[in-house]
Amino acid sequence: MTTAGYEDDDVETMSDERDKAQPDRLDAAVDAAVIDVVIVGGGQAGLGMGYRLRQAGVPFVILDDRERTGDVWRERWQSLVLFTPKRFAALPGLPLPDDADGYPRKDQLADYLERYAEQHDLPITHGARVTAVRETPQGFRVESSAGEIEAKAVVIATGPFQYPRVPRVGARLDVKVHQVHSSAYRSPADVPGGRVAVVGGGNSAAQLAVELAEASDGERDVTMIAPQQPWFIPERILGISVYWPLSIFGVLDSPAESRISRYIHSRGDGILGTEAKRAVRSGRLALHTSRVVDARDRSLVLADGSQLEVDAVLWATGFRTHYPFVNVPEALTEYGAPRHDGGVSPVDGLYWIGLPWQRRLDSSILHGIAADSRDLLDPLLQHLGRVPAARSASMER
Repeated sequence: MTTAGYEDDDVETMSDERDKAQPDRLDAAVDAAVIDVVIVGGGQAGLGMGYRLRQAGVPFVILDDRERTGDVWRERWQSLVLFTPKRFAALPGLPLPDDADGYPRKDQLADYLERYAEQHDLPITHGARVTAVRETPQGFRVESSAGEIEAKAVVIATGPFQYPRVPRVGARLDVKVHQVHSSAYRSPADVPGGRVAVVGGGNSAAQLAVELAEASDGERDVTMIAPQQPWFIPERILGISVYWPLSIFGVLDSPAESRISRYIHSRGDGILGTEAKRAVRSGRLALHTSRVVDARDRSLVLADGSQLEVDAVLWATGFRTHYPFVNVPEALTEYGAPRHDGGVSPVDGLYWIGLPWQRRLDSSILHGIAADSRDLLDPLLQHLGRVPAARSASMER
């Protein structure tokens, strides 16, 4: 999702039902001792890092605030399909099953992650919402709703998509204007008829704008408001998924500081697929390229001086960079973003994984987790005083 499309500061307007989940109890042996590594977050990044630690024989535990592995995907909107093909949506050590679609649906990926954790026997404590990570003489103390753990090292794998970003201008709209963030959207039934604005310029905004337009049956007049002209990338070139040439020519795993990565980064979020483009050309979807800067009564005020009257707004405006549980000096910038070099924090023993542009162009998608987790393993082992073992062929994947 894009984090652009507006200019005001953001506010959180959504409660977090995960606080109500009943946590698993931490294993007594883990709770009582100093374990080598705690991984905070049981999504794909945390599981991929857990796989590497399991291979290396390092004692660890994963703390996940969801009730089930894969719930981070099950909780997304009903029609969500990954924009990465099956071959590029798998974690190291287990391909997606043959019955998964070419572009996996969200529930297929969720079930795959659950099988992944089971097959590799990854130690996960569910319903464990981490409330604080603090430094101690032994390393770190991780406080959670399931108890406390002392650890020599911590890997934060929650990713940057936890706290919905909603422009403050939304609070100035008339109370009769229905508003929902994409993280709370499940189906077109969540958005009433009338004049609907989908604010955002990334893949989520494009997918949801098309879905609302196609499901309208004349009941909705849908406009996508993007901060800049969307960059539409075709899914296929000469009948082949665009990911194959990107992989073959080394573009997908280009270093984050390479020329090609910097160019793509400067272009903003590319929208994979041309469905939204076709919808605009056919008149089913309106596209307005500008930024939302204010709101008055039932209208969004745009940077180009125009106004758009609305009955409902779907904010596909991304998420805040926010890690309130990280109580470690020098771990975060003054803006709350992680300080790191390729996932290695300046704080000894603290690591990050699953961040966009962490090491490579593809660090933000599942494909990049294999390489990022592999590269993060060596400095982590060195911190623990373990000599990194020679990598086998399976470790290279």
